[in-house]
Amino acid sequence: MKLTFWRGVDSDPTPDPGEGGGISDGDVRLQGQWTGGSAWATRGATGLLWTALACGPVGLMLGGVAFLTAQPAASAQTQQVSDTASEQAAAEQFAEHFVVTWLTTPRGEEASLAPFIDASGIALPEVPWSVAHPAPAALVDTGDGRWAVTVAVTVTTPPVEGQDPAQAPGPIRRFFTVPVHYDAGALIAEALPAPVAAPATAEPGRLGYRYTLPDQHPASTASAEFLAALLTGAGDVTRYVSPGTQIEAITPAPYAEIRLRNVLVDQNPADLPEEPANGDELHQLVTAEARSAAGQAISVQYSLALTAREGRWEVRSMEPAPWLAADQSASSSTSSSTSQPSSTGPVPAPSPTTDPTTSPGTSPTR
Repeated sequence: MKLTFWRGVDSDPTPDPGEGGGISDGDVRLQGQWTGGSAWATRGATGLLWTALACGPVGLMLGGVAFLTAQPAASAQTQQVSDTASEQAAAEQFAEHFVVTWLTTPRGEEASLAPFIDASGIALPEVPWSVAHPAPAALVDTGDGRWAVTVAVTVTTPPVEGQDPAQAPGPIRRFFTVPVHYDAGALIAEALPAPVAAPATAEPGRLGYRYTLPDQHPASTASAEFLAALLTGAGDVTRYVSPGTQIEAITPAPYAEIRLRNVLVDQNPADLPEEPANGDELHQLVTAEARSAAGQAISVQYSLALTAREGRWEVRSMEPAPWLAADQSASSSTSSSTSQPSSTGPVPAPSPTTDPTTSPGTSPTR
């Protein structure tokens, strides 16, 4: 294993457009109405039961009936939520299978589409497309067992006759929306897949890492040693994490060498003491180059939260998302770090030399 401090300019790889499905806001609101309604029904029946106790035997009997009838309603509502989730999964799988079959079926084999839709009068190509990596990308509940499912799939167009294969277009990610009707476990497509545009690219959040940490800083060394143990197996990960933190090294180790390229932090290094006090905190966005034993190199980034203990920095957690400026200002009043920026409003834009959003590869979207 070789650990090298080396700074450079990262490339910002373009992620594949979203390949995950989603559940509509309407489903979330509906679930809230179900659970809220069952809670009020139970409270009302409980109150009626206590009132019946004060009214004698007849009142007690009537109150008991009301209380018992409230319980099956809640159970039925819970079952309905479960059934809807199963319905969504079935609609997504059906739409995904339909899109793949539709794209890869040649003319003369229209019968292959019969399980999905009435295939009479449908035009198919003589040479179909090649597809790979299908996945549901979006899901909309259109009511009464009807769903609009958007499927993402990587499509390769066959070369034109006589065309140099090297000139043929390469694979491209395409999106298709399918209206699906679900009826007691049976499914049917209400129309052919409709090609649609890829989801728009969202604006990235403004990151809260305002400063660059020098290579020689103890916090840079701590994160470098942690990543070397995590990714190359050099050393024990537990030596570099806070007590109680559970982070396992990747086994077998995927890389042979880690080169630290850039460490961005949420505090001015000039304000950090040479020896941190117990409980001091620091948030880092670490960019490193990971190199395999075969020489393959790729840039990786980690959002780390560090805490000081006994005069040294330790990794408290690998954060699931980068530290945003809004996160930093919101936590400034409760942070135990004495060097946290004191601004409680939006963090001013840093200078071009320290602004991570101006450097490619250092500002992934959340």
